[in-house]
Amino acid sequence: MKKPALSLLFFPLFMSAQTRQGAIVYERKIDVHRRLQDDQMKAMVPQFQTAAYEVLFRDSIAVYKAMPKDESPDPFENTGNGNHLVMRFTGPGDDGIVYRNYSSGQVLEEAHLQDRKYIISDTLRQQAWKLSDDTATVLGHLCKKATTTTPRGSKVTAWYTADIPVPVGPDQFSGLPGAILKADVGDGDIVFTAKEVQDKVETKDLKAPAGAKPISRADYAKKMDEVLGPPDAQGRRIIRN
Repeated sequence: MKKPALSLLFFPLFMSAQTRQGAIVYERKIDVHRRLQDDQMKAMVPQFQTAAYEVLFRDSIAVYKAMPKDESPDPFENTGNGNHLVMRFTGPGDDGIVYRNYSSGQVLEEAHLQDRKYIISDTLRQQAWKLSDDTATVLGHLCKKATTTTPRGSKVTAWYTADIPVPVGPDQFSGLPGAILKADVGDGDIVFTAKEVQDKVETKDLKAPAGAKPISRADYAKKMDEVLGPPDAQGRRIIRN
């Protein structure tokens, strides 16, 4: 009678250890039309833009980055009718890796501006999450609901799972008692959804970005404003040529 009891106690501990390292692949979906006031401009591009991101994690360290794009034509680089419309939405991981150390609170983000590389040095920002008992299932994982507000006033709804007991998530969102598998910013304005969770990936060499002198986030933001102009309500910049 004792052996089955011992095996039941051991099984959850084994599973918990296994899920403290791995990778999550996210899809980011942006409602582009919400950012455009001109109906003619809306007609030039699809309503939604999608991109893929990956977070590799091991215990207290995580690396977040954009995944390679496919080679199909980009509908957001429209050259028809003599007009040239280029729309780019920038954010964490779009221009290189974002390294986060949840134990030390260190954040190092790789970025490029005007053909120059920068390493943005920052600290983890504590997000005021409000936890809820509401549940949902994402990729077969039971998730609980948490909400917060961005510094720019947008509502964020996240769904996190205790099955993956690490505080990782997409974009700037993290710090919950489990990995975030879905995050909705601004009631559908930007939605991140996990499309794949992998536990059999190599995570031994999660390294901080190097090869450039660190710069503070405030100083880098000033450089971005000088080159690209101020960001929109979500902190994103749209480039039109």
